This record gives sequence, C-alpha cells and structure tokens, in this order.
Amino acid sequence: MDKGKFAAFIVAAVLAAIGCITGATVNIKIERDKYEATIEYSAEQKPAAVEDDMGEIIEIEQILDEPIPTVEEIDGGKFEDIDTGVSLSDGEYADLGATIETFDTSTPEAFKNATYGLCVYASNRFGAQCVSLARSFWYSYAGRDVSTCGTGMAKGMLNCADQNAGDDFEVYWAEAKNEIQAGDWLIFDGGQYGHVGMALGPANNGYVALLGENQGGKPCDGGGAATNIINISLKNLIGFYRPKAYIKPAPAPEPVVEKCESWDVVAGDTMGLIMKQCEGKIAWGNEMNQYANTWVSKKTGKTVFFGWTHGTGYGLFANDTIYRVK
Repeated sequence: MDKGKFAAFIVAAVLAAIGCITGATVNIKIERDKYEATIEYSAEQKPAAVEDDMGEIIEIEQILDEPIPTVEEIDGGKFEDIDTGVSLSDGEYADLGATIETFDTSTPEAFKNATYGLCVYASNRFGAQCVSLARSFWYSYAGRDVSTCGTGMAKGMLNCADQNAGDDFEVYWAEAKNEIQAGDWLIFDGGQYGHVGMALGPANNGYVALLGENQGGKPCDGGGAATNIINISLKNLIGFYRPKAYIKPAPAPEPVVEKCESWDVVAGDTMGLIMKQCEGKIAWGNEMNQYANTWVSKKTGKTVFFGWTHGTGYGLFANDTIYRVK
C-alpha cells in the first residue's frame, strides 16, 4: 500500500475509534477510491454470534484475532462485469470469458476460511465489491452466475429471486430474520447500492455476524476492500438466500412413550426405572408417591406405595406383576 492509501486507511480507523469513544455514529468513506463503501458504524459494540462446523453457537467479540466492528448500514455494493459491461449476465462464466475465483463451499466455515482477508474480484469492474464475493460463491457452489437483476446493485439481487435461487437455494424474506443461520446470503437495502454478505451465525439482538467484501477490510487494488467480518444490523434486511446443501435436517421427533398397563418385575427394578420407561421422565417426592400409588401388585393386591409405607416397606417383588389402576 502506498503512503497516501495507508494514511487514508489509518484516518478512517481513528475516526471510527473516536465515534465509539464519544458515542457518536460515524460515517466513513475512504476517498482514495470512489468504489469503496460508505459505512455507518454503531456507537456501541454488539456481541457477535457465530456457528462452528459442529453447529455450536458461540457469542464472541473476536474472530481470527481481529476485532469485529458493529455496523448499522453499508452502501457500496456495485457490480458490472468487466467482459460484458453489463450487470446482468445469463450465461456461464466460461461463456463470458471472465476470470472467476473459486473456493471451498462445503460448509460456511470452509468458505470463510478460504476467503477471509482476500480481495475477490470475480470480474467486477469496480474491484472487490460485496457482489464480487457473492458471485464467486454462486459459481463455486452452483456452477452458475448470480444476477443483480439488471440494477448493478447488491440490493437488486432479490428482484429476480427465482432466477438467482434456481434449484440450488431457498429464498426467505425479512420477516424470517429470526431463522437466519450460518451460510445464508443476506441482501440489505441502505443508501444507493445496498450490501450483500454471508451470515456466520444466527440473529443476535437484531444483529448478525457477516462475512463480506467492501465492508471495512483492507483496501484492494482496483477498488473495494478485502473480505472481513462485521456485526451488522438487520434493520435494512430485504431477504436472504439459503444454499440447499446447508439446510439442516429437521430434528428427530421425540419418541412416543406408550403408557404401560402392566409390568413384570425382575430383580433390580425400581419405580424410577419404571416411570422413565413408561412416562418418559423421572420425578421424585410427592409426584413419585402418587405415581407408585397407581401401580398394584398382583401378589399382594396392594399398591406399590402401600408396600413402601406399611409392613415390610417393600413395594416391588421379583417375579411379581404389577398393573396400572386409575
């Protein structure tokens, strides 16, 4: 980075820090390059929630030893293909003659690890824009292009949702923001161009950890900024695409426990074991006493609870059969 670019980058970082100290919202635009985004940083840092490959949700403030800034809004998602000069492409990248970077999309974590800190251009005339990273993901994952629907803007990516989704993605709208999971591609309104990036975890108090380009990372030659992670407000969310490969299977239904009508007692049986098997739970104290009072011994004709509290103190006998009564 030359001295002028480095100085502009340092000034922007200092201004952001001042905003956090004074409690004022700070808009930063690095004037060295007109293709860099305008970012509205929050006056208050919010914890970011991320999901690892094991599905564990972790609320942390740092990833990869880099601070995660809290952002309210971003404007800077410009796109125009270098080879065609248009912002809507219907063919494959190979047909366009474009140079496209491909990355591991086997999991959201894999894509993050492969792209973090890189300047991904994806044949974008405006450099490393947020749409560039999305375009690279679509090609790496689905083998086809993503469209800004003729707008040249990140926020236009849902104007032709069916085309962009195809058979590879599910489409969700802003009303489903509480269902966001790692790997979802979020489209934001805001400013002239809007923004797009990949969620790294669920919504957390109205914010989401977002992997993206041109959102405050290191400046890139030719425009934009390298892939980094921010914690962005969902106030301008339009909707999102979910890769079908990332759809989590529905949780297995809870086993239906059939109420036992009788029980053949063997040595070592307890009412706790019988209650867990027949009711799917174990409860103690008065609830257990009431439960034991519903089981009658064929051998004695008395309830298990009666056996506990009278005479021998035993309610269960090996080789006996007990049965339920109302």
